[in-house]
Amino acid sequence: MEIDHSSLEALLDYVCSQVRVSVRQSREAVVQQSWQRLAANSHDRPARHVVAASSLLHQQPVKTLELLGSDFEDFSCHPVSNRLAGYAWLARNDLHLARNYFDQSVRLDPNQPDCWNWLGRIAEEDHEFDQASEYYERGMMFDDGGHDSALALSQLQVKNRNIADAIHTLRVCLIRDQRSPKLNLALAKLLGRRAILLGRRRKYLAQQRLRQEALECYRTVNAAAPSSESLVMQGRLEQLLFDHKAAIESFQKAVALNPKSAGALCHLASANVDFGEIEDAITHFEQSLSLDPNRADTHFRYTRAKRFQPDRDSRAYIQQLEHQLAQSHAKSREFATNQGQRQIYLNFALAKVYDDTRDFDKAWLHYDAANRLKTQRSLVSINQSRDSRESHSKLGSYADRAMDRYTPAYFHVVSGLGNPSRTPIFIVGMPRSGTTLTEQILSSHPDVAGAGELTYINQIRQEISLGQQRKPEHTGCDSLAPLSGLDPSEIRRHADHYLSQLDRFRTDEQRVTDKMPTNFMHLGLIATLFPGATVIHCRRNPMDVFVSCYCQNLNAPFCDLEQLVDYHRQYRRLMAHWERVLPINIYTNDYESLVAEPEMHTRALIEHCGLKWNDDCMRFHANHRAVHTPSKWQVRQPMYQSSVEKWRRFEKHLAPIAEQVFAEMQQSVHRKIA
Repeated sequence: MEIDHSSLEALLDYVCSQVRVSVRQSREAVVQQSWQRLAANSHDRPARHVVAASSLLHQQPVKTLELLGSDFEDFSCHPVSNRLAGYAWLARNDLHLARNYFDQSVRLDPNQPDCWNWLGRIAEEDHEFDQASEYYERGMMFDDGGHDSALALSQLQVKNRNIADAIHTLRVCLIRDQRSPKLNLALAKLLGRRAILLGRRRKYLAQQRLRQEALECYRTVNAAAPSSESLVMQGRLEQLLFDHKAAIESFQKAVALNPKSAGALCHLASANVDFGEIEDAITHFEQSLSLDPNRADTHFRYTRAKRFQPDRDSRAYIQQLEHQLAQSHAKSREFATNQGQRQIYLNFALAKVYDDTRDFDKAWLHYDAANRLKTQRSLVSINQSRDSRESHSKLGSYADRAMDRYTPAYFHVVSGLGNPSRTPIFIVGMPRSGTTLTEQILSSHPDVAGAGELTYINQIRQEISLGQQRKPEHTGCDSLAPLSGLDPSEIRRHADHYLSQLDRFRTDEQRVTDKMPTNFMHLGLIATLFPGATVIHCRRNPMDVFVSCYCQNLNAPFCDLEQLVDYHRQYRRLMAHWERVLPINIYTNDYESLVAEPEMHTRALIEHCGLKWNDDCMRFHANHRAVHTPSKWQVRQPMYQSSVEKWRRFEKHLAPIAEQVFAEMQQSVHRKIA
């Protein structure tokens, strides 16, 4: 068991303080004086303690034991002698004797937090976990020196899968020392882990609260003892909490502290892309890869930001990526290591370079390989079998229940219960259907702030669902139950809370966009909360949507073509229902029409939102707000039509799906006419 050098220095400082003549006397002078005193009087106990502690610091535990062993009376009545002996036997790796001496030391004087900590560590080493916890709890009671025991106890609790207890332990200790970098750093990491678990359980409000608390911990750490690693973690949390300006500043500080950190450079580059600083992003990505060419995630992000030409440099880069992918496959076979995520990144990177250089067959090969790996990993992570028909039908069941419960009669009952504010503009649709472009156009207007993809509506849905499940009359139904049974004040409370969250994204703007595409599922809830809201439905050729999703490293169901087709089918059903029953007039923004005649359709969009025309809306590519979606590169360019019918480059791989989808859409049109 290794003893930290600083612990031995602290021990020597303590015994020196017992014999120091003057506060100005150096530690070295005290040690020298103690040698002289001990030579003159071998029974000079304080001098013996100083010399014994000095021997420990100089890695001479045998000398320490010899000095202490000359007066056996010390061990029966003096805690410092036992404390020094405990450290000496610890240095000699005799944990049994070390434990005996530390135990005797705290019996004589319990006010020794380091001894309690060592007793806990030794007990933990002996698998006496309950006893170790008791020792740590005694050690963490001290204002001075209790941090090590608190950290050790929290680590033991995590080891025993009690992460909530570990968080509580650190929070309690921080009450006495709120500015401790060590405690704040440990707590921030645990809060981050807990937030991930809450996200998997769809407890989004609690997840956001923990992330905010973790962010405050990192800010405390970086105010006192900044490091490149902790600044990167601070920046990542700031991104998750939509503070993109603060995030890029944190990444810049991280790189300034450690210009050789490949990870910090990669995060800074990604933030550069968010703000449209593409040249800076490419420079930082290339610096990161020069420091660590094996970072697969950096290769993925780099290829997203750069346009490749069919030249020698691109061919050399392809060879490098192919070589790394081959090595990854070899490691998977030879060492049975999980290389799945690395192979996903490398396949997407290769696909993008092949796509840019117009080798579409090879591009599709790697897009398909990457998405198949993602699908396999998602099935394993949620403990499903490879037969994912249940996953396919999930949105279908959701749509069935929504169509059954959100009816004209329902909206008549809840009419007037929500907040009449016209502040929110909801932009919905399939992913990759033009939602980012639509928001970029709208947020270029001086009266509109763009908030990006917000999870608040789904968080409200989850909170309402949990509240209904706690009621005695709850029947065990799903979380789609309409709000007609909810107290009107609760409906207003949820609406007011959502509006207060929007305030952080605006200064003087009157309107705020929320472009979470999947809010199309929650338009019934949205119309209840905000009967005066604006809803923009972005629509695009489904085959272009499928291909765009397949090329973007999205999670299930968007990484599986079969699931994508089913998802689009249910999305069409649900949107048709909302258009029939919703008391809000939904504006449909067709991507193909928008890029073909941008000014005409942009003017219609602005008019529908009740805004006066502003020429800046046609210069959306000059908007410098942060964009944190896969479309962040495209919206920095003027409007273009190259993405229309983009799926045709992969047509031979998609022909059966295209035939099926277009046939279904044609049938829907006939049914609607009939």
